[in-house]
Amino acid sequence: MSVKLVKPPSGRPDPAEFRIPAGDTKGHSARLWCRCMPSMARQVEQVVQSKQFPYRTKGDLFRHALHQHMRWLQTLEDVPSVSGQVDAILEIMRDEEFSNDFMTVFEKLNTRISGHVSNGADGEARRLILMVQRHIAEMPDGYWKSRYQKELKSKYGKLLGSGGAGLGYMEED
Repeated sequence: MSVKLVKPPSGRPDPAEFRIPAGDTKGHSARLWCRCMPSMARQVEQVVQSKQFPYRTKGDLFRHALHQHMRWLQTLEDVPSVSGQVDAILEIMRDEEFSNDFMTVFEKLNTRISGHVSNGADGEARRLILMVQRHIAEMPDGYWKSRYQKELKSKYGKLLGSGGAGLGYMEED
């Protein structure tokens, strides 16, 4: 079994490949603990803080590193493994995480937009929608980007006027 990340057209690995959930489908997890050299700890902190990779915490980086290393070890020796099961659970957990993130984003956005509109600050509501739109445009192409774009256009296109001026480039599937 070869170990490689799926690379999108940009040549960079898909950010989803970096996200390894802390728990399984039942919410179970195990805490691991280790010591390392101070310089290695600083390097980990620098990588997380750089925001060049989609790690939110040091734990995100450690889980990804452990997952990749275990896959690599399996290429060296035939080790009894549950990697297929782990990978299946990872896909389910990633999808659930993306779905939860999607719902949270639009719940919070709706709260903020409603607040601005009720205060008569339509301009601020439009500004927020356009800022969110820019961030969505930076997402990797695929299902979730398309879903975010459709939801943003359907919920807030009218607020921008002219059937969603500013949201016009968003794709229709």
